[in-house]
Amino acid sequence: MYPPVSIKNRLFFGFLLALAGGLVCWPASAIGQSRMLDPEDRSGNWSMGTAFRWQQSPYQGEDVLPDFVPTLSYSGERFFLDTTQVGWHAVDNNRWQLDLFGSYTLDGYNDFSGDTRGGDPRPDDDPLAGLERGNAFEAGAQLTRKLPWGRVALELRQDASGVHDGAAMRLRWAKVYRDRNWQLEPWAEWGYWSSDRANYYFGVRQGELAEEAPAVDVGALSRWSLGTALRYSYRQNHHLSLNLAYRSFSDGIEDSPVIDRSATPGVQVGYRYELGKMRVPAREGDYNFFRNNGNPWSLRVAAGCTTDTKLNLIVRGDINCNYEGTGVASLSVGRQASENMWSLPVEAWVRVGLSRHFQNDIQPDFWEGFFSIKALYRRFPWSPHVDTRLGFGTGLSYAGRIPALEKQKALEKNRATSHLLHHLDVSLDVSVGDLLRVPKWRQLYFGFSAHHRSGVFSSANLYSNVYGGSNINTLYFEWEFN
Repeated sequence: MYPPVSIKNRLFFGFLLALAGGLVCWPASAIGQSRMLDPEDRSGNWSMGTAFRWQQSPYQGEDVLPDFVPTLSYSGERFFLDTTQVGWHAVDNNRWQLDLFGSYTLDGYNDFSGDTRGGDPRPDDDPLAGLERGNAFEAGAQLTRKLPWGRVALELRQDASGVHDGAAMRLRWAKVYRDRNWQLEPWAEWGYWSSDRANYYFGVRQGELAEEAPAVDVGALSRWSLGTALRYSYRQNHHLSLNLAYRSFSDGIEDSPVIDRSATPGVQVGYRYELGKMRVPAREGDYNFFRNNGNPWSLRVAAGCTTDTKLNLIVRGDINCNYEGTGVASLSVGRQASENMWSLPVEAWVRVGLSRHFQNDIQPDFWEGFFSIKALYRRFPWSPHVDTRLGFGTGLSYAGRIPALEKQKALEKNRATSHLLHHLDVSLDVSVGDLLRVPKWRQLYFGFSAHHRSGVFSSANLYSNVYGGSNINTLYFEWEFN
């Protein structure tokens, strides 16, 4: 039996699960298929990292597409997160494993995806100009049989977002060979795409290419995939990976006028940093981040205003509220996960939060959810007298509406927008108790934070190749407690 779970842990886990589900269901295949993680990892550790991949596109007018992929992951006994895939190990023993998951798949395209860089749209003579196919949130289940000669998995998934209303099936074999710090994982896969899914991404609607052009349906498709993943761990926390893949669709895909080839090789290199093992159980039994965790909490209440000043100027002191009287109020909760990131005196915190954006009648107000891993440094020479914290967080942000500032910038420059963008949090605060000489308030902090959303210079398909973003200057109170 698992130990009882406190109300605080239930709320934190529920909020994280709901937010992760919301984040993965908005802006190639799911990042969770990148094989950066050991499939048997149940360590309960958080990781952050990045990957670069080059994938041959099947579409007309496109060649090898580069992509930058920021990654956030958690490998727990039950709950798991791999950037765009979140799920639950419903059954997990020496013979069988049953996973229930939600996955955001990056198979869509539009005028700002593909070979376009710098955020510019496709030229008018591009074969895909004017066409748009959305990315989808898919729910599914995977049953795995663990055998001496490998893991054999059957996966079923269905569109849960109403994008293509189709389904897919995968039958996969993989075997992990281990030697000290090295892992080699060859794999093979046969997949099936239903006609709804295949026609949405590879077919053409009537009149879509030209006024009188007929519709083209490719029907249901199958796909063979082969590859191998190589993983290397250095000093426990640093993990490098290389994944080579070759995928080939059945011949029916080439009936589509927007398809140039059926075979799509690809390569991905990645780096993942696993947070230090600050594993303090709250009670008897093994440490678990959600169920048995004695590490400190934090609770932040913030409010601020929107600015069109760039982040690099804000951190140098150019702080203002200069965009149409719009602002935000937010609440976030965090849990410490490490006290020595990169073997330095830097703490790591896992944070989730919810913001309410006030748009001053420019458009309706809306909610934003964000999730980040944040580094905190507090060992300044004066910290024994006035505890001071400098923080930098990186993660994901999903906005219910496109913020008015982001929308205006995109219209002015003819650029894309996205509900899902990269999130940065840069903060500086001091202990209220130390300033006022009130010991019981020493763990209450007051400070400034820049809340940043961006598409990382149009480098990431995950963020719909957005070039630009927005910044919000906030003041906040944050309380650390156990």
